[in-house]
Amino acid sequence: MKKMTFNGFTLNYHESINVYVNEETKQVIFISKNNDEIHGVLELDEDNKVKIHPRWNVNFSIENTEVTIGVNYEEE
Repeated sequence: MKKMTFNGFTLNYHESINVYVNEETKQVIFISKNNDEIHGVLELDEDNKVKIHPRWNVNFSIENTEVTIGVNYEEE
């Protein structure tokens, strides 16, 4: 797992995922390693509440301020 911090949240995500951050809109976008498919988006609202937009091929687990993003597919 790779790890990053975003607005007080620790994000642990699968090695096959690329991550792009938009600080202005408080969004983290999780994209396939080939940058051809969005796996999911995590965003924070004005009150720092988490909103998640997942696709079928990822799963999000949240515990306090730690978010783990896994994948539902076999790595090639």
